Amino acid sequence: MKNYGFDYFRAFTEMVQGSMAAARLLDEILKEYDPLALDARIRQMHEIEKSNDMLIHETLRHLIREFLPPIEREDISTLIEELDDPTDAIEDVLFALYMYNITEIRPEAIKFSELIVEAVDTLYEASIEFKNFKNGEDKTKEKIIKVNEIEGRGDNLYIDAIRELYTSSLDPKTIVAWTKVLSKLEKCLDTLEKSANLMEFIMMKNM
Repeated sequence: MKNYGFDYFRAFTEMVQGSMAAARLLDEILKEYDPLALDARIRQMHEIEKSNDMLIHETLRHLIREFLPPIEREDISTLIEELDDPTDAIEDVLFALYMYNITEIRPEAIKFSELIVEAVDTLYEASIEFKNFKNGEDKTKEKIIKVNEIEGRGDNLYIDAIRELYTSSLDPKTIVAWTKVLSKLEKCLDTLEKSANLMEFIMMKNM
């Protein structure tokens, strides 16, 4: 039996909500950093990531049986998987903190986590409006532009943070470790921008 009741736009929003939970957890971890608690925190983050994976499987399961989806089938499958990338990227930050044995958090990392929270909150607002894009409303586009702007601020932060790192008197191991961590943080914003841009592309394609 075909299922016509699945709400794909709700699924997109719920995927972003997973990223919001991940971003807030990262922000909390960095601001109250305890390297001895990282194991438990990583498990916490993994539960969020696992919930997103389950939602992807649920969405694709319905999509296979769907006779006439609200937008192109390929667009739904591509977007639902793309929206999982920010959560994966945020989880990768915790792995980096653990692998490189980071014992203290640099202030630039806190600034990054705050930008990530701001960007994912804006993407969430875009995802709520996304279902109305065929009505000619521009609210989604406005939010997408804001995500792009936040990512641009992240690029500037990354340049300044790396510059500060390599002009410091830190030991080489610390410099290498923080280069990796900062790169992972910057990638979080890249994935959020990529998700927003894909949403915009799908809007244009399905008008």
